[in-house]
Amino acid sequence: MSKSRASLWIGVGAFLTALCLGVGVTALVLVLQAQAATAPATQVSAYLADVKNGDVEGAMKLDGTPSRSDEVLLTNKAYANVGDRITGYRILGTQTSGSTATVEAEITQKSGTSKAGFTLVRGAGSPLGLAGIENWKLKPVTLNQASVTLGAPGRLDATVAGVPLGWKGVMRELHVFPGQYELDVSTTSPWFTLDGTTFRVPGFGGTQKVQVAAALTQKGKDAAIAAGNAWLDACAASTVPQPSNCSFGLKNGPAAGETWTNGSWTVLTRPTLTLGEWDFGCRTEYMMDGSAGGCWPLGSSTPGTVTFSANYSIAATGESGNLTTDSPLDAKVEGSVVGFTDTTAIFDSVGWK
Repeated sequence: MSKSRASLWIGVGAFLTALCLGVGVTALVLVLQAQAATAPATQVSAYLADVKNGDVEGAMKLDGTPSRSDEVLLTNKAYANVGDRITGYRILGTQTSGSTATVEAEITQKSGTSKAGFTLVRGAGSPLGLAGIENWKLKPVTLNQASVTLGAPGRLDATVAGVPLGWKGVMRELHVFPGQYELDVSTTSPWFTLDGTTFRVPGFGGTQKVQVAAALTQKGKDAAIAAGNAWLDACAASTVPQPSNCSFGLKNGPAAGETWTNGSWTVLTRPTLTLGEWDFGCRTEYMMDGSAGGCWPLGSSTPGTVTFSANYSIAATGESGNLTTDSPLDAKVEGSVVGFTDTTAIFDSVGWK
């Protein structure tokens, strides 16, 4: 073989060797990049980056959280109105056990920092697995849940982050991303006022109990007291010695062979009525199933007094006359103001025996 031909083959061999090395290095770089792109920490970083940038809909696509019409705050439009959103994040570490990986991250908001765990599962094997590229999938992230209750009777107009709440007297359970949310409430009722509030949601996976309570106006207070007194008057209008479902009554009625007629109750002094603040735990038999409940407690700080009088007659002896209680009886008002009509408050008494 001539010297020139040998040199040619040496050059070709060197070129092919360099080409193979170049291809190998390129392939290695591509594999490493693919491994990094599918790594659990990378997927969590992508998710948090979307949330940080306000693209919560994109984040939900990454973790497979379905979009639902009743989740009114899980949209980019709603999240644009939220303050104190994520300003930064840091991956703290990854732990892998079998086909599950857990990534811990530190979430930073203007109001503070919090930690959250994200779970990923490894999918079925694929040809890429031979190159060390694993198929990790982010599971739906556990979002914060805000339980919103408006403490007032009837329907109200309310928004959270500018989105209509759709309040219908039933507590709303809403999933929310990190941030500060404005709850605005409006009412035209002359009986009470209701202010909104702000609630902060740190990180992921927590719960927030959001309650705003109505305050009675003076007109509402007067109507509530009047409703309590009207209940007392209705009991006092009874003509029997033991009025049904009332706070007072005689222990005994006519004896055997004795007849009472023209019975009447007289209110000597009225109880001193006191109104409490809205009670979220109050429930009455008139409230529908699933209702958030609530009422204004109405009670007696000091009882009033009543007396009973009637005509009596004894057929066997022909005796007749008037009778009255030996001493006044206590009369109380205890119950709840559960709402209003156009003209009055609605009072619901406790059960009396």
